Amino acid sequence: MESTDKTNLVEVYRQFDGRCVKVGERMAYRREYETESFVPSMAEKEDMAKEYRGLLEEAKTLPTPDPVFTLLNLHFQDFLNARLSDLETTFVRPGRFVDGFTGLIDFVARQDSRPSQERLNILTKRFAGADQVWEGAKSLFPHTQDDKLKEVAEAADIVGRMASQAKARVAEDFPGLPESSLETLRKAYDEMGNKVAGWAQEARKVLAQRPQGAKVSDDVGKEPDIPRFRALLQDELGVSLDAILKWHQEEVDKTRDECFEIASKLNLGATPHPKDMAGVADILNKFEGPCDTPDEMFVRMRGYLDRAQAECRKYIRMPEEHVNVIPTPEQLKDNYPWGGYYGGCPRRRPMVGETILNVDNYKAVTDGWIRMCAVHECYPGHHMQWVRSVLDPLPETVKMGAKGVPLFEGTAHRSERLFEHVFPDDPFYPLFVAYRRHHTATRIKADLWLMYFGRPIEDVVQLYMDELGFDRWTARGQVKAQELMVGYFNCYYYGMKRLEELEAKYGYDKKTFTEYLFSIPHVSLETFERFLELYPEDKRRLLNDFPSVYIGK
Repeated sequence: MESTDKTNLVEVYRQFDGRCVKVGERMAYRREYETESFVPSMAEKEDMAKEYRGLLEEAKTLPTPDPVFTLLNLHFQDFLNARLSDLETTFVRPGRFVDGFTGLIDFVARQDSRPSQERLNILTKRFAGADQVWEGAKSLFPHTQDDKLKEVAEAADIVGRMASQAKARVAEDFPGLPESSLETLRKAYDEMGNKVAGWAQEARKVLAQRPQGAKVSDDVGKEPDIPRFRALLQDELGVSLDAILKWHQEEVDKTRDECFEIASKLNLGATPHPKDMAGVADILNKFEGPCDTPDEMFVRMRGYLDRAQAECRKYIRMPEEHVNVIPTPEQLKDNYPWGGYYGGCPRRRPMVGETILNVDNYKAVTDGWIRMCAVHECYPGHHMQWVRSVLDPLPETVKMGAKGVPLFEGTAHRSERLFEHVFPDDPFYPLFVAYRRHHTATRIKADLWLMYFGRPIEDVVQLYMDELGFDRWTARGQVKAQELMVGYFNCYYYGMKRLEELEAKYGYDKKTFTEYLFSIPHVSLETFERFLELYPEDKRRLLNDFPSVYIGK
């Protein structure tokens, strides 16, 4: 194909990329749909599915004259198949539509860098459409299982707590507005709080009227929907169920043995070397324990972030950025026992992200967890993935990702061991890194117990207590997260394991391989391998010649 034809085809691909994204924009309240109410219905779901299926067939007809176009074309197909699967997941979980108000309140009120009046207008317009959204969500109840209906009520409870907290912060969150506008917003938060209290009551009433609605118990296993679990893993997350069934127990045993091997070489003084994982957890709690106060935890995290950030500059290209350390937001406290990453406003320059630490559970956040979070969540972890995704000239579907969680989480998990050397002052940190790998391997076993073998929740809680030495509250929080984010927690160890295999296969040095991981951080593992196989000039083309048509929007 002549170069002029390829230039034209680049534009065809860029426009097609934008069209793939636009189908879901209304449901995601993005860009031009930010203030509109998305009213869910089975008819709406089918209309969106029809659009995605049409685009999928169109993708298969696009010319692929060289490996760059072939890679992007296969990525488009991944993206569209993942969107189709996600539609199925979303419409059997109407709590997601209630969750949208939690994200709205937290982002627009607290993180959004736009002027106060503009943000006030967005909130009030979205709140005005809340009744329509709820009526749409209720229309899905006949198709909603009991446990997912319980999620609806819990999601409404959280929105109510968020609205109450946000009401108390209006003067701080919306500086410069007159008192009359602030009072309008306080009333809007009150009204929203009253609405969601009614929603929670309605959902619980429907649940109680069902034959088994009042008998949801952690001690009784659920009949697993294995075909749906398999499809979700493959089509949305890019994880092979057959692969993890084959090796998950072997990896749990391997990572457990590694913990014992490292512990056996440590100078523990009068403390005996551990003979079980509870003993490993006890060593980490004793020699690498938590802070005495939450304030000390935040100070320590700031210091570890600065060290990891300085080292990160040696491995990847880093635009100007910063990370704030904040308490875990209300909606995440119960299922983020230690900490996490929370992104920020993509419009702000320089970019500022947020890493979170759970104040309510700070005695379980040992020094090892703090050090690890500084790396995994930020440098070189999720913060840098977010910064690069926003700023790099990538296609929009690549920025959003498709089957990309194993690469996204596997990269951050790989970084934990890669950056062990940043903390030479702590002889116990390598044991924690091994313990963390045992944690992520155990999570695959736990997910299979829940979603494939149908084991009761209480069994899975006990698994975490036995294998990781977790207290019951922390273990239940971990299981709760797995109930809400089905399949997601398989991706950490699965992705890391596969990335280490690719790193060895292609022979890149650690710094080059790390930069590649952050150049295209949200695609499937298969797409990433295709990227590794490109010639250097083709890599440059892919990373620079197909920028999103939504840049600046």
